[in-house]
Amino acid sequence: MPGQWPVAAAIWPDGWIHFASVTHLIFGIAAVILGALLVTWWSQQTGRWYAVFAGTLLFSMVLNVAAFYLFVVPPHSAGCIDFCPGRLGFPLPFATLSPSGDVQIYIGDFLLNLMLLWLLFFGGVVIWRVLGEAIQLKERGFRFRMLFAAFFVLLTWGLLPRYFSPPAAHVTGDELRLSVNARRAAESTYGITGLWVHRLALEDIRYVPPDVPDVSGSIDRPQAQVCLRGYTYFYIPWRRYRVQLDATGVTPLNLAELSLTGSCWQPQTPVAGGQ
Repeated sequence: MPGQWPVAAAIWPDGWIHFASVTHLIFGIAAVILGALLVTWWSQQTGRWYAVFAGTLLFSMVLNVAAFYLFVVPPHSAGCIDFCPGRLGFPLPFATLSPSGDVQIYIGDFLLNLMLLWLLFFGGVVIWRVLGEAIQLKERGFRFRMLFAAFFVLLTWGLLPRYFSPPAAHVTGDELRLSVNARRAAESTYGITGLWVHRLALEDIRYVPPDVPDVSGSIDRPQAQVCLRGYTYFYIPWRRYRVQLDATGVTPLNLAELSLTGSCWQPQTPVAGGQ
């Protein structure tokens, strides 16, 4: 896999580490130290620090399990000589998905991702505490506290897809150009992103062979089809979108909206016309 360090994986038992590199292992050590400092700080603020620690850890575990189902990069041919296995999990992947549908979870990667999610969530709670003290939240009315909570959660978590890309197939060269053009077409030409869908991630790219000549004697040249996954608030996957590009890989011909289940390449009726 791209970015994998075999030396880092070799020091662990087989099946424990697959995606993590030496950098990730260093991060894990630093995360434990930072987490201990945060717990120490919180214990100085309240005698119920253990409840905050347990609650955030439990919620992080729920998020980690949810990431297994929400953040899916299916097996793909884009960027690969043959088929690349898919991967599951976010921000760090911790499971592989074979073309036949078999899933392999790696405990070391799973724990590293759990640690990252816990630090993000626990850090958010710390920021909430600091902001609450700064504006004297306890002395405010119930309506103000509810609005502040909704505003804080929406900004820090709900809108994250606007600022940080979800996992996607890694491509370079001409395939990168096709994926960028397809995403721009979905965003600008067809208006997919906006108030509801905040981010599109590449799943795969396929090429359509030339069609047979029509009655006028013309012939359609090969066209690229780009499969994108759309994410809404809180990184919740919403739909797939298949954009068909012309032979130059620049002009979009049509867009089809697909469900999250099944293959992106099954015949579907386009839901938006071309230019």
